[in-house]
Amino acid sequence: MMDVNDLIFETFLLFSEGKYAEALKKLHQAWDGITDKSTQITEQIEIQSWFGDCYLEQARRTKNRKKAGELFEQAIKHNQERLELVKQLTDEQNSIQKQIKVQYWLGGCYLEQAIKIKDTDKAVELFEKSVNCYKEWLQLTEQLSNEQNRIEEQIKALSWLVRCYFTQAKRTKNTGTANDLFKQAITHNEEKLQLAEQLEDKLDDSIQEQIKALSWFCGCYLEQALKTKDMNEAAKLLKQAAAFSKQHLRFTRQLEDEQIRIQQQIFARFGLGLCYIERVKRIKNTDKAEALFKKQAGKYLLAAHGQLSQLSDGTEQKRMEKIIRPGLRAIDYLNKDWHSYFEKKKQEIQESLFKGKTSQPQDAVATVLAVLHITPIELGFTPMAHYTSPHVCHILFGIGGNETSSPMRLGSSTYMNDPSEGKALLDLLNQQDLELENKADGASHNAFFTCFSSRVNDLNQFRLYGKEDGVEASGCCLVFNKNGDWLREADVSVPFRSLSEMSGQNSDDLPKVNEYEKLPLYQVAYVAYKDEYIAEKKCGIWLSAPNKAFNLHQNLAQEKLGSSIRFILDANISRFGIRLKPVGNEDWHQFRLGKLKEALEELIRFFNTSTVSDDDKEALEYIRYLFKDFAFRDEEEFRLLVIKPIDSEEIEHCETTQSVYIPYADIRNLADEVILGTNYEKTGNQRKAEVFRYQMKQKCPDVKVSRSTLPINPPNK
Repeated sequence: MMDVNDLIFETFLLFSEGKYAEALKKLHQAWDGITDKSTQITEQIEIQSWFGDCYLEQARRTKNRKKAGELFEQAIKHNQERLELVKQLTDEQNSIQKQIKVQYWLGGCYLEQAIKIKDTDKAVELFEKSVNCYKEWLQLTEQLSNEQNRIEEQIKALSWLVRCYFTQAKRTKNTGTANDLFKQAITHNEEKLQLAEQLEDKLDDSIQEQIKALSWFCGCYLEQALKTKDMNEAAKLLKQAAAFSKQHLRFTRQLEDEQIRIQQQIFARFGLGLCYIERVKRIKNTDKAEALFKKQAGKYLLAAHGQLSQLSDGTEQKRMEKIIRPGLRAIDYLNKDWHSYFEKKKQEIQESLFKGKTSQPQDAVATVLAVLHITPIELGFTPMAHYTSPHVCHILFGIGGNETSSPMRLGSSTYMNDPSEGKALLDLLNQQDLELENKADGASHNAFFTCFSSRVNDLNQFRLYGKEDGVEASGCCLVFNKNGDWLREADVSVPFRSLSEMSGQNSDDLPKVNEYEKLPLYQVAYVAYKDEYIAEKKCGIWLSAPNKAFNLHQNLAQEKLGSSIRFILDANISRFGIRLKPVGNEDWHQFRLGKLKEALEELIRFFNTSTVSDDDKEALEYIRYLFKDFAFRDEEEFRLLVIKPIDSEEIEHCETTQSVYIPYADIRNLADEVILGTNYEKTGNQRKAEVFRYQMKQKCPDVKVSRSTLPINPPNK
């Protein structure tokens, strides 16, 4: 029989190899091997520590919500047992140090779980537990005998408190609550800054900690500015954030380590660039001021990007470039440099999905994705609507008899209202056999998405969606992005990670917790089949039939109509039109149309040949769900999309609807308004608008509730 310490060493080896289940078996053997629990306290502490680590790593890796929660609970339970054991150590200072380590571990576990969980109420509870652990850590430091060690531990504890309050503030919809949390973060950061100045024996460490504190000040004021609705107040907060970033930049001169100095200078300049970009977005002053802020934003972001080559660590260089790139892209958009802006979008897609090595169809697919991906700066303050039934609305917000809320869902493409979902592009490319192949073989992947419309409080949308008991306009319109803060910079690899893995592209990064908050928003393009009833002006692009050989460039004509451009082909060969609603800048929209036309022409030419590989066909999976039939054009749809293997543990089953879905997010911190349909009260469920308002005021006071007055007849009685 193996000795307890040998079993612990075996656990270490198995853990290092990622064999957590096997490691847990060894730990149980080791634990059972200590028959007298009043002895071998050190070994018991180590066993409980490894138990916690194994369960935590499993919780991090699982995509199943319920399983993750159970694993987090196990990890926490074992570390609470570890905490009781370290209190039994006879060496007081050793005991205090180990208690600090456990509080650090527990605080981090609660924080990570709070970030991962989709239920806002449970997240608040977890944030509070995390804060309590860090506060306990802070109190324990008072018992440390070595002054410098005490200061170092206090700085660490305060750093985690700042992070915890900051993260919770970012996730909070209520402006007042968020401001209180930011205030807590700033107060603890001020304490940290003062302590950092007292690190007498470690001057470089002192400078680094002061720099980190200045960086947190910038982050707090910047995020607070993004949340405020008062433009003047936002300008003041952005000014404060920029001031701390400038101070951060000045402090970097005192750093001895060249690589750390370069890294911190990049961070400081990046922070300054973001501050000036946000000031441009919110400016109410003169064109002169706007031009100045654009210039400053470009200056700092380009300087930050220019320093990347000085970093010796290639991985860190790549990580930093990924962080800076959206800022540089935003500058191009603000300066109306459409070519540069587009190329940056496309390059990011090529690198994320195809690792920069693209075939002819993959290049065209990357172009389509770059055209249809709507970034925050493109969307601006354009509101987005999601129409749903009263029953679902009540569940989403946790009202009307629902004690807890449920996350919004990414629904399976199989159950969408369009029976031709995913087929419009295949028809355009004359690749209908792909749909038949998928049905015959049983598709290995499925698309899941949730839909939004730019048509807010729209009669047709109310009539079509969210009906209760068949009553038109009885549903609810959920409104997002009224304050321009709904959409965040996306990770374009998230929706298609499984496709990239299937095609042999290795993912550089493990999937992050909360990654669905970084799903890109895609605009849907509508495909028209040319007939005598569709006027050419209905579509911005006209393309030829894919089953006829021809030279597109010989037949192409460009017609200018005022500020718009329409691409047409000779009438005897044109067959398909593409309709795409303008989003944001009109000049940018025309640029997008041109690029989309080029990409679709390229795909038509390519798939009109006889030598098309399976990999080439697979490339279409990235974009086929971004095109719909022209009949649905009035929806003006946008999608959050993800493609997953049909056996993914993220997929859940709904007994009520007998459908599968993927949980997206708790929308109570995302939605700005709920508009009740004209006939909300006129169904058989005896719903009352005033009851809805009352319940929302209790549960979600920051979500506005209004009533639609669109003219529509009441249901027949």
